[in-house]
Amino acid sequence: MWFRGMTITAWLAYLAGSGLILHSTLLDYLPGGSGLFILQKGAIGESALWRGSLYVHIAGGLLCLFSALPQLSRAVVRRWPSVHKIAGRIYGASVLVLVAPTGFHLAFFAKGGALGKLGFLTLAVAAFHTTLKGWRFALPRHRDMQAHRAWMIRSFAYAASAVTFRIYHIAGYFAGLEPDTNYVLCLWLSLLGNAAVAELILRQKRQTASLPIQLQTES
Repeated sequence: MWFRGMTITAWLAYLAGSGLILHSTLLDYLPGGSGLFILQKGAIGESALWRGSLYVHIAGGLLCLFSALPQLSRAVVRRWPSVHKIAGRIYGASVLVLVAPTGFHLAFFAKGGALGKLGFLTLAVAAFHTTLKGWRFALPRHRDMQAHRAWMIRSFAYAASAVTFRIYHIAGYFAGLEPDTNYVLCLWLSLLGNAAVAELILRQKRQTASLPIQLQTES
């Protein structure tokens, strides 16, 4: 029962965080908004290559976050498998082709000094690796749906760090943390924390699968 409660809470946090990302994207990143993020980058913000990476990363990130929504519902996965497949392909392609490569490039210009750059580089590599593994296990020649689900849960954990980072960052701001410290701390907390949560979820699934059928339905 506690696990279901945590799942509902995570759902609500994810939806709220995704809405926050959409709002900040329209306000701080895209033309027509304040452009605050780009202005803060100084000279690099004038680079066509950097701006191109940023806009592709933003578009891919939004596509990634919202295409993941059908994957989080057991009802959708079971009743409408075609929706699951289409959304999954959109999610996988958005991470592998758009988000991870541009994220890797943008990481070299990230805030937070060496730790900030390392955090975003780690995130880009981890997101690409876990998504590619999950994608491969869904292919006919590597068909292993249990491994596919496990790696896609890990992939989503890294993708969702965009959401948890903003939640932690707001909390750190109101807690009075120094801006640079808050930025780096929340980056690594979202990265490592989400990875740990993914492993806890997988551990829970393995334990549930090992229980007798009657106990599985009761839990």
